[in-house]
This record gives sequence, C-alpha cells and structure tokens, in this order.
Amino acid sequence: MLVRRDVVNAAMEVGAYEFSLRGELHANVRARGQGVRAFLDRLLIDHIRSVNAAVLRERRVFIPFTEDSVRSSAMALLPAHACILLQPAQPRQPADPTLLIRLKELRDAGHEIWADDCVGSSWFSSAAEQLDGATVRVAMRMPLEISEAMDQLKQDYPHLHRGAWDVATMDEFETLRGLGCTQFSGGFVTWRGNWSGNALSPQVMCVATLVNQVREDADMRQIASVLRQDMAMSYKLLRYANSAARGLNHSLTSIEQALLVMGQAQLDRWLTLLLLGGGLGGNGAVLEAALVRARFMEILGRHYRQGELCEKLFVLGLFSMLDIALKVPLEDAIRPLNLPAPMRDALLDHSGVLGSFLALAEGSQEGDTDRVLRHAVALGLTVRKVNARLIEALTWVTAPEVTQANAEA
Repeated sequence: MLVRRDVVNAAMEVGAYEFSLRGELHANVRARGQGVRAFLDRLLIDHIRSVNAAVLRERRVFIPFTEDSVRSSAMALLPAHACILLQPAQPRQPADPTLLIRLKELRDAGHEIWADDCVGSSWFSSAAEQLDGATVRVAMRMPLEISEAMDQLKQDYPHLHRGAWDVATMDEFETLRGLGCTQFSGGFVTWRGNWSGNALSPQVMCVATLVNQVREDADMRQIASVLRQDMAMSYKLLRYANSAARGLNHSLTSIEQALLVMGQAQLDRWLTLLLLGGGLGGNGAVLEAALVRARFMEILGRHYRQGELCEKLFVLGLFSMLDIALKVPLEDAIRPLNLPAPMRDALLDHSGVLGSFLALAEGSQEGDTDRVLRHAVALGLTVRKVNARLIEALTWVTAPEVTQANAEA
C-alpha cells in the first residue's frame, strides 16, 4: 500500500510529501533478499512517477531508501529534485567511499540526500560533506538525545537542513521548532488534544446556522440576508465565487449573484471550508489534510452505487476534521449541524457505508494497512485502486485553481 505523509515547515505549511510502501511484502523484505528490495524500490518509484508533474512542481518528495537502493539503476528514474531519506546499513562504521561517490552523483543530478536518524554516528560524520539534511526520529529518542543531536547539527554542521520525523503532538512540534528544526513529519498535524470544555465561537455558530439552512433548501434570499449582516463573510463569499467561476466574462458583485452561480452543493462546500478555517489560524497543513481526505473519499465513491454518495463523502471528509480545526470534541463540533443520522453515525462510530469510507481514508492517512485492506474489501476496492485514487486526490488538491479557491475561503 502506498503511504503518504505531509512534510510541513515551521509555519505549518505543507511543502513536501513523504511516500513509502507498507504491507506484508515490505515488512519481510530483509528475510526475502535484495531481489525483493529492488522490486519494491522500483514499485515505489513507479507510484511516485505516476503523480502529476504539476504536483511535483508544487511539493518536494521525500523517499526512504537504503544504501543498496541508492546504488541501483532505479535511481535514474527518480523525479527531479527528490529528497532521499538515506538509512545507513551500519551507522557505527564510516561510510563506504564508493557510497560517497554515489551520493555525490545523485546530488550532482539535482537530488538532496538526507541522513535518516543517525546524527552523531561514525557513518554520519564521514558522510556529512555529501549530505543536504538530517532527520531525528522523535519516537526513537529521549528528549535529551534530541536536544543534543540538534545542538550538534547547529554547531558542527550548520549547512545541513534539520528535520524532525515521527512528531506525534503539537507540543512536540513546538519544542522541536524551538530547537531549530525546519521540516517536520508525523501525526501531529491531525493530533487530537483534550478539548473538553472548549466552546464554539459565535462566528462558527453563525456558519453552522447557514449550513443547516442550505441543507434544508431555505430561500436564497433568506441566506443572502444572513450573509449581508457579516461584512467579512460576504467579502469571502464574493472572492470564493469569483475564483470558482473564472469562466464568466464578468465579475460577480452581489451576494445574490454569487449564490445563484455557486448553487447548493458548491455553497455547502464553501460553508464547510469556512467552518474548518474558523479555528485554524493560518494552519494550512490541517486544511490540506482535510481536503485530501475529502477528495480521496469522494473519488473512491465514484463507482459505488453509481456515485450517489460522492458529494456526501466529500463533505463527510471535511466534517471528520472539524474537531481538530475548532479544538472542541467532535461530538460538540457537529452538534449545531443538523446532520442526517447516517452521516452523524459515520463520524462518531464509523458505522454504515459512509463510516467504511471514512475509516479507509483515515487508515490511509495513518499508514494502517490492515484497516485500509479491511474496509477496501468491504467496499469492493482493490489496493491498486486505493493507491491510484490517493494520487488523484493529491493532484486535485495541489492544482492552482483549487489552491486559490480554498485560500479565498
């Protein structure tokens, strides 16, 4: 199974993706020999090469490889400017001179070499001149070790970029950012804290009211009247509508025009994005994660019951991260929304068909192969289709028109 992790910068903006493979074959690669390793390397590269070129221009790609991998001819197939996460075979020994020559060749070809969690080792010291960055895997080290590793990088190797991988919580992210890390990967982006007792803001409650009115087919004049009472919301609506309707030969200048052009489905999406943005405070990584999940679920549902669930799946994907955006328990976040029972049950209990789609998307985001396979089988999907739909979702999310439209929201 293809697994993607967001790599974010210190401003919590997604600047790169890390791709890897997971599954039984990958887990047993050491026992199966180098032939299997070479096959999996090529398979991973082929998956990444299937990503739209526009995505690779917008996002750098981190790819984990072993020393044997970087020596192989498959490296000639890497996408331009790839970041190789190199895992040394024997960290306690100096790097082989022939490997250093190979690393120089890869760097000369435009790729970056990042040493993966081996700062302070003999291998790292001998290879430092051929490196561009170094990661520390937080889950594998004690806090003092992490601090010492970062101090060593700053003092002895100031030319190297510093990355923190397997970051689990926002507290860890803040600490590591303070230590000088510039790239971060891990589950912290979708980390859920103890938010019991937090309340929804009046603005969020206002947007929730509008969501309910749209879903209940309220008169557009009534919706326009509510929007006109909030200048900031009206301004955002017009910007979003004009961005989404670029094909028109004139600009939309009134709330009524914007509502007419957008229609119910597009207005529902915009209001949901507005809900998500209400508590993010510029956290682009959470918004992108929600959009990838929403689009992924939508296109997974295309061939299920003639695609009748697609629109529901997109909105469900967004709603599933409302608690992270608003920093309240999910049940509290969706309480003001008059959601139909199947959608509510899917969000809270992962029940029903909608719940299976959500569980599959969450499993993909978390790299949980067992969970993905279990729900893919239940929905009549193959791993190949799941991988292809994930790449399609990433392509959509990074498209310039989508990026701009979501920025307008």
